[in-house]
Amino acid sequence: MSASARKDFGRVASMRRREPVKMWANPFDGAGSDAYSSRFDPVEQAPDSDLSMGLPKLRARSMDLVRNDPIAYGILDVICRDVVGSGPRFRSTHKDDAISDALDAFFSSWSRVAGWDGVSSLKQVMDGIVNAANMSGDVLILWPDVGDGSGPRIDLVDARRIDTPSTHPECATCRLGVGYDKFGRVLGYYVRKDADEGGANRREDFYWFPSRKNGRINSYMFKRPGVYRPRQSRGLPLLAPGIHDLKDCREYRRTELRRADQAAKVVMVIKTPDPKAIADAFENSSVDEAGEAGLDQLLGRSYGNTPHGSMLSLGLGEDASIVTPPTVNSGYWAYVEGQLRAIAPMTGFPAEEIFKLWKDLNFSNSKGIQLLVREAIRDWRECFFAILDETARLGIQYAWATGALGRISFSADLYAHKWDFDEREWIDRPKEIGANAEAVATGQSSIIEICAANGKNAFEVVDENLSVEKYEAEQRAKLKIPKASPDSQKPAPVEAPEKDDDDV
Repeated sequence: MSASARKDFGRVASMRRREPVKMWANPFDGAGSDAYSSRFDPVEQAPDSDLSMGLPKLRARSMDLVRNDPIAYGILDVICRDVVGSGPRFRSTHKDDAISDALDAFFSSWSRVAGWDGVSSLKQVMDGIVNAANMSGDVLILWPDVGDGSGPRIDLVDARRIDTPSTHPECATCRLGVGYDKFGRVLGYYVRKDADEGGANRREDFYWFPSRKNGRINSYMFKRPGVYRPRQSRGLPLLAPGIHDLKDCREYRRTELRRADQAAKVVMVIKTPDPKAIADAFENSSVDEAGEAGLDQLLGRSYGNTPHGSMLSLGLGEDASIVTPPTVNSGYWAYVEGQLRAIAPMTGFPAEEIFKLWKDLNFSNSKGIQLLVREAIRDWRECFFAILDETARLGIQYAWATGALGRISFSADLYAHKWDFDEREWIDRPKEIGANAEAVATGQSSIIEICAANGKNAFEVVDENLSVEKYEAEQRAKLKIPKASPDSQKPAPVEAPEKDDDDV
C-alpha cells in the first residue's frame, strides 16, 4: 500500500472512530431500562425453578388468609358451592333397566362412604379436592387397594406431602414413588420431578408414582384450572396473585374499625395550669374555720377526691373540655368494593358472583354474569370428569366382581354412565323459556344448541321425556286413571293486581 493510500485509510479510520456509537433502542415500553422500569425487574427462570423458590411461602400465606380473613374464606366457599353443589350423582345409561337400576343403587350407597375414612361422602371428598386445590394449587388423589369388601375408597394427599425431586427417588427409603421412614411409615409421595438430567425428557419421566396399577386408576394429580407454563409440574394457590391485596384490605378494615370505635366515644381533656399559678393561689388563699373541708375544696381532683358518677371535681385552676374524634371515612364501602372488584379476576369468577354484589344489576347484566359463571364452573367440572369417569369404571368393576349386578357376563357396555351436577337456576324462567322458544321458531337456534348451552344432550332429554310418558301411561292403566287432557295441564293465567293511584 502506498503512502498516500495509507494516509487516506488512516483518515477514514479516524473519522469512523469519532462517529458516535448508536445505542440499540428497545421497541417495547414494557422492556425499557429507564429509572421507572428498573424498579420492575423480576427474575426469569424455568417454571419449576420459580415454584421451588416461592411455592412453600405462597401456600403458607394462602392458608393463613383462609384461616383468618373472611373474604379469602368466602372466596373458597363460593367456588366450592358453585362447582360441587350437592355433589356429583352417578347415573347408569345401560340399555338393560335392571342392570341400570342395580348400578344406580350401588353408587348411591357407595357415595355416602366414598372417603378413605369410611364416613366421608363423595360430596365431602369433592369439597376437599376443590378447597385443597385452591389453597395449595394441587392435590394428589389415590384409589388404594381395599380388601375388606367396603368398595373402592378415595384418599386425598395434601400438597405438603408431595415432593418434586430432581434426582431419581428409587433408594432404600423410596419405592415406586412413595417415601418411607426407617420404620416403614409413609412420609410422602414423589409424583413429579423438575427436570430430566439425562436430557431425554420423556413423558413417563414425569410420573414416578404410578398413575395406573393392575389395569385400573391408582393416582391422579389434580390441579385447579388456571394459567400454566409448559413443563410446569405443580399448581399455584388460587390466592397467590392477591395475597398482598387481601392483606392490605384486611388491615384497612381493621383501621376503620378502630376509628369507628374511637368515634363512638366522648373524650374529656383536662388542662392543668402551670405549677407557679397553683403556688400563687395557695399563697393568696385562706382556709376557713373547718380547715379540712376548705383545703379539699381548694385542692380538688389533684388529690384524688373525685366522686363516683358523671360529676367531676376539678382542681384549682384546672379546665375541662370535651373532644369528639373524627367520624369514620365516608368512602369506606367504596374503597372495599373497589378492592373486591380488583381481587375477583384471580378467581376466574365475576365479582358479582364471588362477592354477591347483585343489588344494582338488571336482568341483562345478571344474565351475562350468569353465563360467565357457567363457563367458570364448566372449566372446573371438565377437570373432574377425568376423576369421576375412572372412579365409575373402578366401581362398576367392583360391583360386578362382588355380584351386586347378579350373575351376568362382563362387557364394556356396563361402563355406559353419566355424572350429573346441580345446574344453576333460571334468572327469569318465563323470559328465558320464551326467548328460547322464539329462537327455535324463527330458525335462529335449534333445540340441540339450547340443550347444549344448559349442559344437556337433546337426544337424552327426548329419551327421558318419552320414558317418563311411557311410565306414566303404564301407571295410569294399572291404576285405571284416565289420561289428563292437555288443557287441564296448562297453568291457570295469573291476573295482574290492580294498581292504586299511590303506586309508583
